[in-house]
Amino acid sequence: MSKVRDNVDLIASKGARLWRSVPHIPEMASDLRSVRRRSTVVGALVVAGLLGMSYRAWDICVRRHGEYAAQGNRQQLRTYTLEAGRGNIVDRNHISMAVNDRLDRIVLNPRLIRSHGRTDEVMAFLMGMYGPDQAEYIAGELERDKAYRKLRLPVDDDMAAAVRAAKLPGVRLEQDPHRVYPRGGLASHVLGRVNAQGQGNLGIELGMNETLAGREASSPAYYAAFGGKGTKLLVDGHPDHAVSHGQTVVLTIDSAIQAMAEEEIDTLVRNWHPVGASILVLDPKTGEILAMANRPSFDPNHSVASASQTVNLAVQHAYEPGSTLKAITVAAALEQGTIRPDQTFFCEEGRWQYTPRHAIRDTKRKGWLDVTEILAVSSNICTTKIYETLGKESLYRWIRRFHFGEAPQVQLPGVTRGLVADWHKWSDIQAANVSFGQGMSASPLQVAAAFAALANGGVYRVPTVVAQILDADGEPVWDHERDGVPGERIVRKGTADTVLEMLTAVVHSRDGTGKNARIEGYTIAGKTSTAQKANPKGGYFEDQYYASFVGAVPASDPRLVILVSVDNPEGGHYGNDVAAPTFARVGTRALAYLGVPEEGSQANVPKPIAIAADDPELVDGFIADLDVQPDLPGRRVVEFTTGLPDFTGLTLAQALSEAEKA
Repeated sequence: MSKVRDNVDLIASKGARLWRSVPHIPEMASDLRSVRRRSTVVGALVVAGLLGMSYRAWDICVRRHGEYAAQGNRQQLRTYTLEAGRGNIVDRNHISMAVNDRLDRIVLNPRLIRSHGRTDEVMAFLMGMYGPDQAEYIAGELERDKAYRKLRLPVDDDMAAAVRAAKLPGVRLEQDPHRVYPRGGLASHVLGRVNAQGQGNLGIELGMNETLAGREASSPAYYAAFGGKGTKLLVDGHPDHAVSHGQTVVLTIDSAIQAMAEEEIDTLVRNWHPVGASILVLDPKTGEILAMANRPSFDPNHSVASASQTVNLAVQHAYEPGSTLKAITVAAALEQGTIRPDQTFFCEEGRWQYTPRHAIRDTKRKGWLDVTEILAVSSNICTTKIYETLGKESLYRWIRRFHFGEAPQVQLPGVTRGLVADWHKWSDIQAANVSFGQGMSASPLQVAAAFAALANGGVYRVPTVVAQILDADGEPVWDHERDGVPGERIVRKGTADTVLEMLTAVVHSRDGTGKNARIEGYTIAGKTSTAQKANPKGGYFEDQYYASFVGAVPASDPRLVILVSVDNPEGGHYGNDVAAPTFARVGTRALAYLGVPEEGSQANVPKPIAIAADDPELVDGFIADLDVQPDLPGRRVVEFTTGLPDFTGLTLAQALSEAEKA
């Protein structure tokens, strides 16, 4: 019994200890409730998180899908521009004048260069190519916190090879479109040039920029997040419209004649050191400009040192045309019937008190002259008397009819219209001045185009530098001959031909003012001008002149009209001395190039000039020049000629030849 009791006690003791080691039921229940609460909270949080995530996903994918899609597109989707190739410019014989090329440019990634610790090395490399003059610019580009910087410095083939060989991090090459002018500065004022963005800003490049530039197209593209500016990946390959490449512009310019004009204008500049000069060569039958040369000039392949180099003096500069306008005054009076070709006028021995305050003067003292002789000796006095048969209003209307006072519709920018004041504003002396080319202004092109109308039988052709516009297949979409402005009759053919014959006396008569324009084998119809430069403050400069000559050759059937205009030459100022010799040189070369046959030996025969008897010294001097004696020595000579052959039915050139034989 005692053992059993002992065992029972032992068991009871262990049981008590075990009981004490096991939590009581109430405590366990409390712990279980705590666990459940924590589990519920965690579960609720999980559910809430899932619900929040679900809502966010729904918000992004459904409710605000459009907004986020647009934001994503703004970040990744860009417009990929499919560039249109700029059209070429060629001369009338399809010789390239302006074409496209690709130009290497150095592109830097300053961030990448710094991350590799190579800034100094890259700086030294670039300095070795460009020298210390570009150090500040290069350093500034390397300091920028950018991943893409394109240097605006030229890269030649050797430089490009050096960049490729160096393999410097953050330094690479990229090609840009580049406009090239294969003939250098030839016809630069006609061609113009493009700016850094490839858009025209001078000449035909500007005047016909829309035609040359074409129409680019756009397509959506994704930009990758690497590769400098990113790699363009087309989304669907369908641009918004087809690329329309620029069209080819065919100029009326003949590169060979242009080169002749530029060589001769350089000779003129070396001889006379003018402020500026222009040469124009036109086909009077079509209005096509075969050459347009100016000095100063520029090479469109290079930067321009001075703005004055880019001014196209032939179309953008207006000057007082002076005596060249006398041909227009005479044509107007003949056409209107207020004078006859053989009518004579008294030239007042070189000085005429036109108003109480104003006198009109001539450089030569002359008496009675017919209209041909008036043009030959370029009499201001007798031209004024011819104008007086017209009156102010008629003179004004005729000048405007020859298209003075309006800008020629040539395809070049900045064309001046000159200035012709309304006739109501003319005083008597102003009207007289206008009749011989002062008190108004015109561009060299306006003068040449008006003279070309006389050379074309009285029909004015709008001057043009564009012959054709060609599409990508080389087919003409515009043709000057087919689509250009038709000719406009200004005066009757008989009037124009009469004036043109009269103007041959300027070059081929003994007393003509344009003898230096003679071309062996051809008759020249032309007009000199020596005009004082107008002072902006009023009046005229005493020692500054425009010297010019404009002429048609051959006079019997003009193929060319050539104008030479010289602004303020040094060492001389007469049109015959300064401009006429250049006319002759350009004409000689151009006629040979075009294969125009010679007219014959009569081309250079001078026309006898009838001399008034009011100045015996002039008469005696003229007789001495001819190496003959007057019929009645000691008597007052009324008129002198070398005889009077029968000129009936002869052309002017033939009549001149017969007169010389007589």
